[in-house]
Amino acid sequence: MMYSRLSPDAVWFLGTGLGLLLLGVLNWTHISVEPCRMATAPVIRWANVIFLVFSFAAVAAVNEPQAWVVVIGLAGQMLAGWTTLRAVE
Repeated sequence: MMYSRLSPDAVWFLGTGLGLLLLGVLNWTHISVEPCRMATAPVIRWANVIFLVFSFAAVAAVNEPQAWVVVIGLAGQMLAGWTTLRAVE
């Protein structure tokens, strides 16, 4: 999908992409071989859940194959984060 000008749809598309990139970077900064014990880990863990919930809302609005690919990717990220991002003990 290409936009010829800066329309509300183009800004929405850009914002969504930047949000997904930010979530990926936040997860990447917390990756380790061992479970993460950083104080911010629970925040990232719940951000993964929130993004997954909103991705289901996006699929309800735009039922396209690429939307389902995003849902599957976010579900994998959420499951990985849920097991490795633990609260500080």
